[in-house]
Amino acid sequence: MIQRAEYLGRLAKWKDKQPVKVISGVRGSGKSTLLAMYIDWLKRTGVDDKQIIFIDMENPESESLLHYQGLYSFIAKRLCVNKFTYIFIDEIQKCRDCQKALDGLLIKKQVDLYAAASNTCLFSKTPHIEIRMLPLSFSEYLLFTRLRKKTMQIPGRAQELEEFVPSDSGGKKQGQEAYPSRKDKRLPRQKEQMEKFLRREDFNNYVSFGGFPFTTALSGDAGMIRQCVEGIYNTVLVKDISWQNGISDIPLLENIAKLMGHSTGRPISSKKLSVDIDAKGRKISTNTVESYMRAICSAFVFYHAERFDIKTGRQLKTLGKYYIADTGIKNLLLDQEPPDISRLLENIVYMELLRRGYQIRVGKFGSEEVNFIALNSSSENTYYQVAASIRDSSILAKRISPLEKIKDKSSKFILSLDETPFRSNNKGIIQKNLIEWLLET
Repeated sequence: MIQRAEYLGRLAKWKDKQPVKVISGVRGSGKSTLLAMYIDWLKRTGVDDKQIIFIDMENPESESLLHYQGLYSFIAKRLCVNKFTYIFIDEIQKCRDCQKALDGLLIKKQVDLYAAASNTCLFSKTPHIEIRMLPLSFSEYLLFTRLRKKTMQIPGRAQELEEFVPSDSGGKKQGQEAYPSRKDKRLPRQKEQMEKFLRREDFNNYVSFGGFPFTTALSGDAGMIRQCVEGIYNTVLVKDISWQNGISDIPLLENIAKLMGHSTGRPISSKKLSVDIDAKGRKISTNTVESYMRAICSAFVFYHAERFDIKTGRQLKTLGKYYIADTGIKNLLLDQEPPDISRLLENIVYMELLRRGYQIRVGKFGSEEVNFIALNSSSENTYYQVAASIRDSSILAKRISPLEKIKDKSSKFILSLDETPFRSNNKGIIQKNLIEWLLET
């Protein structure tokens, strides 16, 4: 089983500490597998089986636990005495008033709580930390794919993504040798060219199929991957959106999700979607569309980026953008329509910035746009423009113009697929290959 070291490390950091560790993310992103990996690590560090309680709320055997009283009672009877009990609840949003059960358990001594959720749960009054789990980054996708193929080493992050063993576990780090040594008589330049070719091929698959972990095991079989993505998406619609939010009009839900998918990376509003639906012969209020959009976002299918006026320093309330959790879902929603590669790349950059912990906004400077303003934990901005290519002088000028007008000393990047050397212009705007940027630590 290939491990996602970053997420495992974040869980281990909070081991034996009181806040509930909530792992949130779209269905299929690997939350259940992460819990299984973490449980395995606990056992390897000396935790006894009797100290571990695992509950899958979607298992028919858990039907009596779907109300907080049943869940609390079941767990309370199984707590260990004078040592920690590690409690794992998968798909916790299925339990009604689940926060009441968690609050009751937190009163107990030596209880360590972990919960996975495919829909936003109300934990506002429960001490918790949220670990937002996303589909594979391109760096992870590349590692997973090549571990299966057992080919060449990838640059940058392979060491970071070795088998996870925290330094304070007392265990010896068992690093996975991802790529076995082999005789290779190719010249260095030939190796570099081959590596770039393979990396570009993997990136094309990543854009087309998305980053759900299962895609790396299906050897690029487009038909099988599409069926699996479609299965996940349909389950999300029914279980995580419709059932969780009391929505009975599934055709309308599907229609709104599809319109949002088509509009990824473009400014949209509930009013605009309402007009589009009205044009097709169905009257629907803006408020209804707004409630459906919130429900879709609550299942982590889409993420919303608000607009920010760079010139005035004001947050704007209208015409934000939505980005989809995985390009595989976006391509499914497009059906047979040709994708807009620049919009797909913009989506990938947004999700990568989200993984790296940035707060992300869409920038506006006068009538011009900056794709992303990324704010880090130190309140420092970084500006990003994204394009498939900037070899066309008009496209380059459009991307550079608003960045040149920003007078602060923040870093400014233009990311594209062009195989151009790393460089910056005389105003400090850095042009970078997008694939290389995705593989940075």
